[in-house]
Amino acid sequence: QVEEDPSGDGVESLISRVEDLIVGGDLTAATEALTGGLQGTAAEEAAAEWVKQARKCAIAEQTLTLLHSYASSITFT
Repeated sequence: QVEEDPSGDGVESLISRVEDLIVGGDLTAATEALTGGLQGTAAEEAAAEWVKQARKCAIAEQTLTLLHSYASSITFT
Protein backbone atom coordinates (compact mmCIF):
# COMPACT_ATOMS: atom_id res chain seq x y z
CA GLN A 1 0.00 0.00 0.00
CA VAL A 2 1.26 3.46 -0.92
CA GLU A 3 1.03 6.03 1.87
CA GLU A 4 -0.65 9.35 1.20
CA ASP A 5 1.93 12.02 0.47
CA PRO A 6 0.65 15.42 1.68
CA SER A 7 3.25 17.25 -0.41
CA GLY A 8 1.62 16.08 -3.63
CA ASP A 9 4.91 14.68 -4.89
CA GLY A 10 4.23 11.00 -4.21
CA VAL A 11 3.34 8.11 -6.46
CA GLU A 12 -0.41 8.64 -5.99
CA SER A 13 -0.06 12.23 -7.15
CA LEU A 14 2.00 11.09 -10.13
CA ILE A 15 -0.54 8.43 -11.10
CA SER A 16 -3.36 10.96 -10.80
CA ARG A 17 -1.48 13.41 -13.05
CA VAL A 18 -0.76 10.65 -15.60
CA GLU A 19 -4.43 9.57 -15.58
CA ASP A 20 -5.53 13.16 -16.18
CA LEU A 21 -3.16 13.45 -19.14
CA ILE A 22 -4.43 10.18 -20.63
CA VAL A 23 -8.07 11.22 -20.20
CA GLY A 24 -7.18 14.56 -21.78
CA GLY A 25 -5.76 12.75 -24.79
CA ASP A 26 -2.10 13.64 -24.25
CA LEU A 27 -0.45 10.24 -24.21
CA THR A 28 2.98 11.67 -25.00
CA ALA A 29 2.89 13.96 -21.96
CA ALA A 30 1.60 11.05 -19.85
CA THR A 31 4.57 8.89 -20.79
CA GLU A 32 6.99 11.74 -20.11
CA ALA A 33 5.41 12.46 -16.72
CA LEU A 34 5.48 8.80 -15.73
CA THR A 35 9.06 8.30 -16.88
CA GLY A 36 10.27 11.43 -15.12
CA GLY A 37 8.31 10.75 -11.97
CA LEU A 38 9.50 7.18 -11.60
CA GLN A 39 13.13 7.74 -12.62
CA GLY A 40 15.48 6.07 -10.19
CA THR A 41 12.74 4.16 -8.37
CA ALA A 42 11.93 0.45 -8.27
CA ALA A 43 8.68 1.23 -10.10
CA GLU A 44 10.60 2.57 -13.11
CA GLU A 45 11.31 -0.94 -14.39
CA ALA A 46 7.76 -2.09 -13.71
CA ALA A 47 6.34 0.75 -15.81
CA ALA A 48 8.89 0.48 -18.64
CA GLU A 49 6.84 -1.84 -20.85
CA TRP A 50 3.70 0.28 -20.49
CA VAL A 51 5.69 3.41 -21.35
CA LYS A 52 7.18 1.68 -24.40
CA GLN A 53 3.77 0.58 -25.68
CA ALA A 54 2.15 3.94 -24.89
CA ARG A 55 4.86 5.75 -26.86
CA LYS A 56 4.21 3.47 -29.83
CA CYS A 57 0.50 4.23 -29.56
CA ALA A 58 1.18 7.97 -29.40
CA ILE A 59 3.36 7.75 -32.51
CA ALA A 60 0.63 5.82 -34.32
CA GLU A 61 -1.97 8.43 -33.31
CA GLN A 62 0.27 11.28 -34.50
CA THR A 63 0.89 9.48 -37.79
CA LEU A 64 -2.82 8.92 -38.29
CA THR A 65 -3.53 12.59 -37.64
CA LEU A 66 -0.84 13.60 -40.12
CA LEU A 67 -2.15 11.22 -42.78
CA HIS A 68 -5.72 12.40 -42.21
CA SER A 69 -4.63 16.03 -42.63
CA TYR A 70 -2.70 15.18 -45.78
CA ALA A 71 -5.64 13.25 -47.24
CA SER A 72 -7.95 16.18 -46.52
CA SER A 73 -5.59 18.64 -48.16
CA ILE A 74 -5.26 16.67 -51.39
CA THR A 75 -8.99 16.01 -51.56
CA PHE A 76 -9.84 19.71 -51.60
CA THR A 77 -7.06 21.00 -53.85
